[in-house]
Amino acid sequence: MGRIRIKVVPPSFPEVPFNKILPKLKEKQEWQVICGDAHHYRVGLYSPKFTSLAEVERFEKHTCDEFFMLIAGKVSLVLVQKGHIKVVPLKLFQPMMVSDWHNGFSPKGSYTGKVLVVERDRFTTLYKSKFDLIT
Repeated sequence: MGRIRIKVVPPSFPEVPFNKILPKLKEKQEWQVICGDAHHYRVGLYSPKFTSLAEVERFEKHTCDEFFMLIAGKVSLVLVQKGHIKVVPLKLFQPMMVSDWHNGFSPKGSYTGKVLVVERDRFTTLYKSKFDLIT
């Protein structure tokens, strides 16, 4: 797979109406950006398609930290720390800040877990294969 680098620049979120309920989110979508504040932050919903650790073959890392909070179902984050995999089952409404290489899975089925994610509006995402990260 090699290394992939993607730059995100403001505004990196859809235009939405203010002071109104936002449009309904899409079902069975792994990542969707909901809204944000240009040059500051964006908010998204992460719902992993993978159902087990065995399916996770690539990881991502941003040039900024990310806020993760499980809001429905079950999701385990898969982190790579110092060349080793660490699986962290998220707990409902218990926030976590993530700075390591990461991915995730929903053990109860594809797209069944939902995680609220907050990140900057400008950053670079790096992607690497687990074979490039695991010692």
